[in-house]
Amino acid sequence: MTRYSIFVREYGSDHDVELLKVNSKPQDIVDGLKEKTLTIKRSIFKKGPRVLKIQKYTNIRVVDHEGGQGHG
Repeated sequence: MTRYSIFVREYGSDHDVELLKVNSKPQDIVDGLKEKTLTIKRSIFKKGPRVLKIQKYTNIRVVDHEGGQGHG
């Protein structure tokens, strides 16, 4: 039986989606998701940095199905 669901909101999105379900403690997975980045390349004709790295997920939420609690 799956105990935890991990919901994420990607950069630029307006809603959360269920990314995966796990049976064990999800903290290592959540830590890895926080490290995910997107690389945005800009035109050389625009001011500012040419390459930007931003966090892929703006919100990560864990739901414990046994306890019914959400963690952020």
